Amino acid sequence: MKVESIIYIYGAVCVSMIVFNIAYNIILNQSESSLKKRCEIMKKQIYSEFGCIKKNGRIEQKHLRYMQRSLSHINNLIAFERALKNAVNDGCEEEVNMYINQMHSVILYLALVYRRKENMQAGYFTYFLSTFSSKKQKPIDSLQDILLYYVKKDNLYCRINALSALYNIGNIEHIISALKIQDDGVVYLNPKILTEGLLSYNGKHSKLIESLWGNFDGFSEQTKLAIINYIRFKSGDYKEKMLEIMLDQKAEKEIRLSAIRYFGKYYYEPSLKYILDFVYNDDPSMWEYATVAVSALEKYNGDEVIKALKKAIQSPNWYVRYQAAQSIEAHNLNYNALFDIINGSDRYAREMMTYRLETGKLQKVVSEKL
Repeated sequence: MKVESIIYIYGAVCVSMIVFNIAYNIILNQSESSLKKRCEIMKKQIYSEFGCIKKNGRIEQKHLRYMQRSLSHINNLIAFERALKNAVNDGCEEEVNMYINQMHSVILYLALVYRRKENMQAGYFTYFLSTFSSKKQKPIDSLQDILLYYVKKDNLYCRINALSALYNIGNIEHIISALKIQDDGVVYLNPKILTEGLLSYNGKHSKLIESLWGNFDGFSEQTKLAIINYIRFKSGDYKEKMLEIMLDQKAEKEIRLSAIRYFGKYYYEPSLKYILDFVYNDDPSMWEYATVAVSALEKYNGDEVIKALKKAIQSPNWYVRYQAAQSIEAHNLNYNALFDIINGSDRYAREMMTYRLETGKLQKVVSEKL
């Protein structure tokens, strides 16, 4: 092939890419312009009904019928959601809450409509619900029943948003059912996502934790881990149960580690003996248990604790040494108490302890200046 031909082909490709980019930007700008127009129309409709609510205490029926037809189209729903957010940003949050509170019949209708649509549209509808549903509104059992079908969809986005909507509505029975449904293994939900969702629950956490614990054995290991982490953040009333989990050698490693972390947050004297056992375990394969146990000892005092931490800082595992130095620092020991480490023969322990102490001083100076 001649050089001229190659140049012509290359030039044609470049021109095609330029034409494509221009066309794409034109379409994108048109779409954005169209969305802005839809938002303005929705905003006018919404603000008009704000006035009706203030005057008559309720939304006009013709508006509800209009919204049923209009919001069945995803582009209008997107515009509606943006218009509501703009109204909130404009200082009309109370009006928006009253408005949404009277839109139950429309929302229930839309829940049935979007349940039959493809996953991304269904996911956006559940996102809308998770944003504009709250315990302040009267829970609609039929809506929550429908949301359980959304949780069944094989789409991560849809499941997460449906769960989030249920957390906001606050019915514990439906939340338990939803967690069991998402436990089917079809779509993987990271335990951190589940924990964050549970933490957003719009109700009494003690009641939800009680119900979760009552159903604990029926969940998968991943969901159990999420529940334990959630309990760790919200309640110190499960010390005896967490001790059982920590000592259960048949339990999954991450679940046992989470139980150890629980005692790093909530002091429990009976757990100390077993935490120390993890620290003194020299099995290299148990380094993760030792690391988390050493971290938990920040919460505990006594000569035996300091002795265990000084042993841990001499561990051949870097993570154990680092965490031991951090826990020793947290006990605010004076130089004499640290003399055997700083002037000891273990270079690695000496360097790690010195590093932590210097880092602590630096952080203190920075915080004082701020």
